[in-house]
Amino acid sequence: MDSLSVTTMTFGLRLLQELGVSCSLVFSPIIMLLAGNNHKNMRRKFHFADRQMTRLLESSKNGFMINQELNFINTSYTATWRYLYMNHHHHTMKFHTENQKLKHVNYVSANTKMSEELVSNGLGFRTAQDDVFTILKIPLFGRALRFVIFLPNPEFTLDKSIKVTPSYLLTHLSDLLSFQKLSSSRVQNLFNSLTVYNVHYKIPYFQMSSTIDPSKLLGLQTSKFHKFRFNWKRPSETYLYEENDGFNESFIKRPPDRTPFYFTANRPFFYAVFNDTLPIIMGVFTGTNCS
Repeated sequence: MDSLSVTTMTFGLRLLQELGVSCSLVFSPIIMLLAGNNHKNMRRKFHFADRQMTRLLESSKNGFMINQELNFINTSYTATWRYLYMNHHHHTMKFHTENQKLKHVNYVSANTKMSEELVSNGLGFRTAQDDVFTILKIPLFGRALRFVIFLPNPEFTLDKSIKVTPSYLLTHLSDLLSFQKLSSSRVQNLFNSLTVYNVHYKIPYFQMSSTIDPSKLLGLQTSKFHKFRFNWKRPSETYLYEENDGFNESFIKRPPDRTPFYFTANRPFFYAVFNDTLPIIMGVFTGTNCS
């Protein structure tokens, strides 16, 4: 990750910590940063240097693949998967919320036939693991775009996975040097170990809309709210091949490893949309909407 990606990721994670993880939400760290462009107090609070803001403003001219113009008040984004998935289920998936309540949610699952074909060409969904997270990278339609789910391992709640709690420090002093909260460095390490697998996944199918008050969160003197809508969809068969994404068979093929990697997002998780390594959207899915 370059310095801009690291700073934007760190900023987004700090916003998540301050917003809390008690309910589902979504926001654009890019738009939030741009909103605070002329507010030195916010830039000092989040340690954002002038040169980084200049780079961000220059990069924002590309639009960050946002469907509309960058709009602090009301912006939407639709993430279109590059590869098809199956979503025709006559039943729901059990989902355990942060407070251990059981919900039943609609979900999508793997097209296993396509997964094997992708793996044989070194393409497809990628996963990585460390001591706190298992992540799934889902390629999106659009250059360098990917939808990434950060699923805390079963022994970690969503809250524990994003920050070090006092109780953890008392009981895990020996692991203190190796343990870090969710950070840009952890994200980079996970990205570096991403590997193509024959992923058998089950993911809640959700659409998200959030309204965030930036006045206290960012220390801005404004009455405007950050309204953001996020959804994702499968591509049509025609849409899938409109972009030259390297899906065609390669000259050298290796036998597909049909050993499945199981990824079941049946508990709260973080998610983000990246343009290369720059997070343009960040959020959390808990199974419970904010009131």
